[in-house]
Amino acid sequence: MNTLAQTSSATNSWLQRNRVVGWSAIASGLSLIIVGQKPYFPPSWGLVLVVGALALYLGMIPVIGWIGQGLTTPHKADAGRTMHVVEIIGLTGAGVAAITVPLALPHWLPAVPAQILDTSSLGVIGLWLMIVNAFAFRIQLVNRVLAVLGALAGMSWLLAAVIMWAELMTGAHGSITPTLEDARTLAGYVGSACYLIWALWLGAWLLLRCVTSGDV
Repeated sequence: MNTLAQTSSATNSWLQRNRVVGWSAIASGLSLIIVGQKPYFPPSWGLVLVVGALALYLGMIPVIGWIGQGLTTPHKADAGRTMHVVEIIGLTGAGVAAITVPLALPHWLPAVPAQILDTSSLGVIGLWLMIVNAFAFRIQLVNRVLAVLGALAGMSWLLAAVIMWAELMTGAHGSITPTLEDARTLAGYVGSACYLIWALWLGAWLLLRCVTSGDV
């Protein structure tokens, strides 16, 4: 009886966590659509943008924890510690991005520093996405196409951040500036598109696992 009770409790815990992570991933992905429409929103819709941006970044946190646990379990010792470091990288990026949101949109933080912080945070999140999806692809934690999409999203966001910092540190000017700006913008768009698909797909897959396990 005790064994059955423990098994049932573990199953319920697994289902509950999958539901939370699944809905968090979907909320994060859908919120990216709202954030992406920022240039077209009137100033009076600032609160909608704040809520959308917070949902985008805070929704990543349960996903980061779930993937971290999934990648740590098959590894031991040094490899497991490496996964924990990678998890901290992801949490740091999402946390800094979330903190920046309420400071930037009411203009408590000037536009340029806010943009630098936001792009840098996405770069850190991109680094996390690249690493975890490379490992997820290797051990087949998720569908391999899904892992490739996540890695591509991460690579694009990281590239956008690297280009931005290259511009800032070298003082790029002249004919090269528009080229760098176009490359950074394109990388940002590709990263956002891939992340949107990745987050929605991951969320739907996790919720489907709950359904097929007898949970609605």
